[in-house]
Amino acid sequence: MPISGHATFEGTSRIRERNATFSQTYKTLGKTGLICSAVGSGSYRVDVRVAEHHAALSKAIRMGINVIDSSANYSDGYSEKLIGEVLESMITKEEITREEVILVSKGGYIQGENYKRISEQVALLRDEAPQSGTEFAEIVKYKNGLWHSIHPDFLHDQITRSLERLDVDTIDVYLLHNPEYFLQWAVKDNMPEDEARDMYDDRIRRAFAHLEKEVAKGRIKYYGISSNTFVKAEGSVDRTSLESVMKYAGPHFAVIQLPMNLFEQGGVNELNHEKASLSILDFAKKNTIGVLINRPLNAIHNQQLIRLANYPEREFLPEEDINVIVHDVNLQESEFKKEILAEAELNPQAKEAVTKLMMFGEWLDSYRWRDLAGYDEWRDLLFTVLKPRIQYVFDLLRPLAKEDKVIFRFLEEYAEAMDEVIEHITNFYTTKAAQTSNAIHNALDEVLPGEYHELSLSQKAVLALRSVEGVSSVLVGMRSEEYVDDVVFGLHAKTLDDAENFWKRLEINK
Repeated sequence: MPISGHATFEGTSRIRERNATFSQTYKTLGKTGLICSAVGSGSYRVDVRVAEHHAALSKAIRMGINVIDSSANYSDGYSEKLIGEVLESMITKEEITREEVILVSKGGYIQGENYKRISEQVALLRDEAPQSGTEFAEIVKYKNGLWHSIHPDFLHDQITRSLERLDVDTIDVYLLHNPEYFLQWAVKDNMPEDEARDMYDDRIRRAFAHLEKEVAKGRIKYYGISSNTFVKAEGSVDRTSLESVMKYAGPHFAVIQLPMNLFEQGGVNELNHEKASLSILDFAKKNTIGVLINRPLNAIHNQQLIRLANYPEREFLPEEDINVIVHDVNLQESEFKKEILAEAELNPQAKEAVTKLMMFGEWLDSYRWRDLAGYDEWRDLLFTVLKPRIQYVFDLLRPLAKEDKVIFRFLEEYAEAMDEVIEHITNFYTTKAAQTSNAIHNALDEVLPGEYHELSLSQKAVLALRSVEGVSSVLVGMRSEEYVDDVVFGLHAKTLDDAENFWKRLEINK
């Protein structure tokens, strides 16, 4: 049986009472009246198949974090499954009650399994045009592998699936997830702006009407919108205006979500409501709308991702020497393929796989390892592309190495050479990240009182956001217990006395 109940004022108040050391940081989530932790658990990259993510979320809840944000497309549904498993375990052990936790999820993206399922259904209709106004007729085919929809039938299906994955009978807050994809698609399709706006408004209106029905059924309690374009300038073609969408909102429209961080300051500094007199946060506060902040520690600046965290400075070889050891690995791969692989007792398919996938040095040599955007791109490349491919190669060759001393010796030397390359490139990008981090620290300390200077960069970044009046909760990805400790310890720092002045004086973008 799914977990029954939903977040309540009484339940969420108990969370605050149990965490007396930072009880003053809890806020009210807009007109929902629910008491929410100033920092919430963002679940963009968490996965039920990773034990560390279980431990981190459990610890976060035990330490007083009671806002858990997810979406149908996060880790292709495995994020919601993780949340469901953690809640079920903690409720069974009587560590928490369902009424104490605010569950937020979102729908709109058609990716992963959703994309496979729906694209197959659409393919069956290729010989007949979908009837206007139906679910399939209103799919935004943004690009291959990424479609979008907020049609009522799709939302009904997505809420059903989210409830099953979360293993609950009620979602506390359900958000339309970046509905502006329609506007962005319309611009690419050369649709007149007035026509696109009218269609967008109509889709929002019908989505809201459906979500009010979901409230009446008890499947959700409140709803709203998560939009990356809430913060854009008033005349932006793809901007979602809170002022506009509230015209179609029913009584249970209560929460919005938007990106904001030290670099992306539109939430406080872009006056884009009420004839350019109020920011999105001002307007939300005026209308008692709860505000969740996403991407607080992942800033996009000058088309690069900046991770707002501390990094250690490390020693690494000069760049020209790293070039040499990278090229040496490339030569090892080339010589192995030409001289050893040809004689190896592998079937043709396995030889072809080794030829295609043994490209660690070749890739770094050819695509210039120094030209990556930074530490995060290097880590993603290493762990999602390079290492998995090389691991597969080793799995194919290891049985032969037991009998063939030449292959055994090659694998040993190749692994050692790759480890050296990984160490020095990792240290190179870690040190670059540390230099950026230190510069940001210095810029912040110019406008922060001395009592905050010893905080970590992530703690300073979250502090600046949670100090803004109108921000209900800051969603931080806490995929390890170490991240949880950093976030919760940061809550012991009192909020800034004059946050408005801080944001005005901050010159981090320059």
